[in-house]
Amino acid sequence: MIDKIFDTDELPNHKVYEMAHKVVADYMEAKRCKIDVVASELNTTKGTLYRQLNPNDTQMPLSIDRIMAICKLTGDYRILEVVGSEFDLLVIPKHEEVAKISDVNLLVDMANIENNDVFRVVKLAMADNVITAQEREAILKEIEEAEKANAELKDLVLHTAVSEVKK
Repeated sequence: MIDKIFDTDELPNHKVYEMAHKVVADYMEAKRCKIDVVASELNTTKGTLYRQLNPNDTQMPLSIDRIMAICKLTGDYRILEVVGSEFDLLVIPKHEEVAKISDVNLLVDMANIENNDVFRVVKLAMADNVITAQEREAILKEIEEAEKANAELKDLVLHTAVSEVKK
């Protein structure tokens, strides 16, 4: 079990639990329901769901199966985004429909804004020729946001209808 590997003060993936709480809470608010309704929709009991969402309950940890069930039920994939960030990966929904050129235009503007934010934060951090731990975290956060914006743009371009122009 997990409690034989980790002490209670070094529980892994606390961010995953926090995001699972947010996703479930947002779903409950949107549906105007209580936790017992969510548990029922997940084919479990309120007590089991409470235990699985409790990072300190090492006897019944939040499983990948439960994470997938929560994501499918809510349509909210922020938990998977947090899991991905733990491995320095990006989670981007796969688009099935063909994108429009206007969508590409919007995403290229968004990617440009995010890339400019990286430039701005790095330049500010380098003003005194020293990067502090706080500045480093700000830079990494902006880079992650820019990577996500660029990946979304790439995905959209891959799904954009290409027109053949004959000469």
